[in-house]
Amino acid sequence: MKSNKIKSNAIAFFIAICLTNIMLFGCDTDNNASELGQAVTFEKLREQGLFIESLTINDDHIRLTKGETHQLSAMALTNSGDVIDVTESIDWSSSDNSIATVNEQGLVTAVANSSNNQGIVIIMGTSINGIVDEGEISVSDVAVSAINLIHPQPEEGTIGTCVATNITANVNYEDGYISMNTIKDISFSLDSNTSATIDKNGTLYTSSPDIETTIITGTLDDITDSLTVVADPLNVGHLDILLDDIVTDDITLAIGERILVNGQATLTNTTLPSSIDNTIVWSQESGDYLGITTTGDNKGTLVGLIAGTTQLVGSCGGNQTTATVSVTGTAELDSIKINKGSDITLASSESVDLTLTAYYTDTPTSLNVSEFAHWSVSDTSLVTVELIDLGTNTASYQLTNISKSTDEVIVTVTYAGESSTINITLE
Repeated sequence: MKSNKIKSNAIAFFIAICLTNIMLFGCDTDNNASELGQAVTFEKLREQGLFIESLTINDDHIRLTKGETHQLSAMALTNSGDVIDVTESIDWSSSDNSIATVNEQGLVTAVANSSNNQGIVIIMGTSINGIVDEGEISVSDVAVSAINLIHPQPEEGTIGTCVATNITANVNYEDGYISMNTIKDISFSLDSNTSATIDKNGTLYTSSPDIETTIITGTLDDITDSLTVVADPLNVGHLDILLDDIVTDDITLAIGERILVNGQATLTNTTLPSSIDNTIVWSQESGDYLGITTTGDNKGTLVGLIAGTTQLVGSCGGNQTTATVSVTGTAELDSIKINKGSDITLASSESVDLTLTAYYTDTPTSLNVSEFAHWSVSDTSLVTVELIDLGTNTASYQLTNISKSTDEVIVTVTYAGESSTINITLE
């Protein structure tokens, strides 16, 4: 605090000197006005706790080839002690625009491959108050010689089950350059014995209730490397259910109302919770009071279907958390229909979205329940089917005609003890 006060007093002193000079000598130069304006700006930033004291450029040390782009980011430490994203508010520049350029948002474009100094270009970021940091980009088409998969946990340690782990790689090239902590152009796969999953961004998701060993393979230009990761559910302290980002064990919603819940886990070696939306499994303890989206982008979406009380259960890695959910309302199911009951004719390769609507005796008068019904087709060799837009009020059962001749299929759907059918003619 003492150093901040000294700097603040120094700026105030500078402003006073500038004002004195202007009063004594007049505004005969632009420099005085410019320096005064800058000093005032800096003082305002300091008062707001936004004065930048250090700058760090992230996502650099990567190799590109001509025509590729790569997004850099910049984080700043302010005088209030906060770390903020300043990617779009600093000045960016390149040491050699003939090899790589950078725009105002920190997006680097590789202009030309270079063999000079491993194709290295320095990208500089400068804050409004002159704080500078540099990042390194290489532009070359030299071949890959080796890759080394890495993860953030200690080499001999285990990761926490349920919590996402980011797998990256250091990539060596034949000219000696090394791309650091990158996933660029790397394809990931897992051994067949694991229950874990990994996405295209190298994010590993684990959920086994037992200690599980997973072998990860990364491939780049026919060069491969493997990494063994051990996930231990004992590393997970407890799970929580979140509603509107607040831990809860009591939820109330009306019939037809739609809400989103999230899951988080706190590991035994940390006090900060981590999101487990991709690994938590949602279910209800009894009845069909809730419609629950259990997969996809809207996983964790709940819809009230029948008035009553149940337990929402979130589980992962042998751990479990619950919340009491009360569904309110007096509406009772009256009938169900597929696409208002009309038969359909479908041309070859054409698709149709089938929506199951439930009609009620009271508010809500109707509700899309396509996602929560049981669908069946009389002949699956003639069509492909898929539930789409899960977790939304536009969810539907998409059916595509793959028949090579004129034919017909019957679609049957069952929901809450009611059934409905529709005939689809395939041309």
